[in-house]
Amino acid sequence: MSRLILARHILSAFLLMALMSFANTAQAQLGVAAGLNFEDLSDISGDREATFDNANGYHVGVFYDLGAGPIALRVGAFFRDVGDVELTLDGVEDAFDLRMVDVPVDLRFNLTATPIISPYVMVGPVLSFPSSGNDEYDNVLADVSVSGNVGVGLAISLGSLRLYPELRYAIGVSRFMKDNFSIGSVAFEADEMQRQNSVMLRLGIGF
Repeated sequence: MSRLILARHILSAFLLMALMSFANTAQAQLGVAAGLNFEDLSDISGDREATFDNANGYHVGVFYDLGAGPIALRVGAFFRDVGDVELTLDGVEDAFDLRMVDVPVDLRFNLTATPIISPYVMVGPVLSFPSSGNDEYDNVLADVSVSGNVGVGLAISLGSLRLYPELRYAIGVSRFMKDNFSIGSVAFEADEMQRQNSVMLRLGIGF
């Protein structure tokens, strides 16, 4: 079974279990979100300009929020500019630009709330479809990369709108490059490849 088929089965099972847990009380909300990507949590500081300068990419997309009460399900689709990825292959340093189309599936657990502000924590899988503007590397990227996502956020009610400021951490489970491939006449193996971890600051707006 290929990784893509396995990832689809995992995602389908996760969605089915989540939907069954609160389908009878669900409320739906569409939204848009955008934010910055960082290599490490320490790159986010109290200085807004310094934090912006430390970012190594950005992400933007849409989400569909489904749920009521203490648990909600959120499915999204995001374009993520990861930035330049540096690799040392066969003793030679190289870099290429990496982009992802992310499909996060978040289970959100709402904590003690006030009428305006509701804190929450979230967890769930992310399916990522990598690509690169460098044709040489684009051909050796995996069809799909899987990561686990954890985070915290706030739901801030502003009349008919809701703001969702979030801090998220994606932990790479699978590699974003193929297990074995060749660039030119040089062959590489999986143990030389990387997994993609990322810290993200995000602001979502639900309608």
